[in-house]
Amino acid sequence: MKNITAYLTLLFCGMALLSSCSGEKEPPPPLTYTGENPRVQDPLSPEDSQKHIQLPEGFKAELYAAEPDIINPIAFTWDERGRLWVVQSKDYPHGLANDVGGDRITICEDTNGDGRADKFTDYATEQNLTTGITLVKGGAIVSQAPNMVFLQDTDGDDKMDKSTVLFDGFGTWDTHAGPSNLRY
Repeated sequence: MKNITAYLTLLFCGMALLSSCSGEKEPPPPLTYTGENPRVQDPLSPEDSQKHIQLPEGFKAELYAAEPDIINPIAFTWDERGRLWVVQSKDYPHGLANDVGGDRITICEDTNGDGRADKFTDYATEQNLTTGITLVKGGAIVSQAPNMVFLQDTDGDDKMDKSTVLFDGFGTWDTHAGPSNLRY
């Protein structure tokens, strides 16, 4: 008990001493909104970003695709042909603008075998709040609140021709809580 009392006394005395040493400073001026969002950090190059990736021992991260070919990727999956399907979200987290979505699903391919994507095919464009994708026989199941949709390429040109709503009911009032991370 004596140790706790001594510790608390020392702690409070130290806090009082520190607060009295801070000096008389004027408070900072109030913040005003200028209409511009503050820049927190300039984006890193893909190569600099790789330096910050933490991997288990024995693993190596290699760049496959980057801007300007892919912008704001939020979901991806690989198909049986080794192609990367990427959900690019321009809308998230703001939702639909002018009744036309800005999200897209892009198929990335390495056609020359150098380990980097060099062919980019837009499978689906003008999508809204696309947050997840999984590939199934005949197409892709995609989460786009309020719907879960089945997108199909019916003529084999790697472009979506048909969209079918499988079910609906997801909320759209908070895009951060939308359906995502689909697996098959």
